Amino acid sequence: MRQIATIESVDHAERFQDFLIARGIKCSLEDGDDGCTLWIVDEDRVAEARAELVRFRQQPDDPRYANARAEANAVLQAEAAKRKAARRNVVNVSDRWRQPTAMNCPLTVGMIVVCIFVFVEMHLMGDERGLSQELFFSTDGTWNAIKGGDWWRLLTPMFMHGGLLHILFNLIAWWDFGLAIEGRKGSLRFLLIVTATSLAANLLQFEFGSWRFLGLSGVVFGLFGYLWVKGKLDPDDGLGVSAYETRAILLWYIICWFGWFMPIANWAHTGGLMMGVLLGVMSAAWRRLRRRSI
Repeated sequence: MRQIATIESVDHAERFQDFLIARGIKCSLEDGDDGCTLWIVDEDRVAEARAELVRFRQQPDDPRYANARAEANAVLQAEAAKRKAARRNVVNVSDRWRQPTAMNCPLTVGMIVVCIFVFVEMHLMGDERGLSQELFFSTDGTWNAIKGGDWWRLLTPMFMHGGLLHILFNLIAWWDFGLAIEGRKGSLRFLLIVTATSLAANLLQFEFGSWRFLGLSGVVFGLFGYLWVKGKLDPDDGLGVSAYETRAILLWYIICWFGWFMPIANWAHTGGLMMGVLLGVMSAAWRRLRRRSI
């Protein structure tokens, strides 16, 4: 910031300030005993401001100076709108851990309880009651079990996990995304989102991948897809994901397809992600239509 002049007349000082702002030269005035001190914010435009000041002092009543107030106000309003839009697009992930609280998100908490129970039953109790056989999408690679009335198999693979790291990473992501969506959209709408993403993930994995699959990751990718699109298309709804989360999850999605770690239900990831993105687009479009109709 550079001081370039002191203008004795307050009216002239404000008029010249408006003119500079209208030209995109950021500046400020400081009251003093001898008048108003003019400061130029951008060092690169100091010379231009000084040249304009010489012309202004020669003809301070020129119409282009007298009419600069409206142009300056328009510039300031446009800058304020840009700052507001930028703030809406910034997602503070830490806020999700404070609000909403877990007490307001029973489905998010309930899923964690169920997954831990099933994990203990399968891995610590030896699955003595054969719980896993009741939760897999299929028992023999066909639709026979579901056609026979075991309709719950369309959803229940998400309750099972293959190991400690598997359940740990899935539940951490579920907690983060689940609190954000259920706290903002309510339990019923969140249940519909989870059901739709789980169905899409499981059906795609069964049709194009292996039939013996498990895990919550298909739903997690779906919730990510929903938040991702909402943050891009409908930031006013208060949902979104940070740029770091987006890069990390999309990178993990790509890595999983290469199969460098272990057999992974990539079609479940794809199905869940596609459904989440679709639901996000639909939600954003619906809110836009509602705003137009009001």
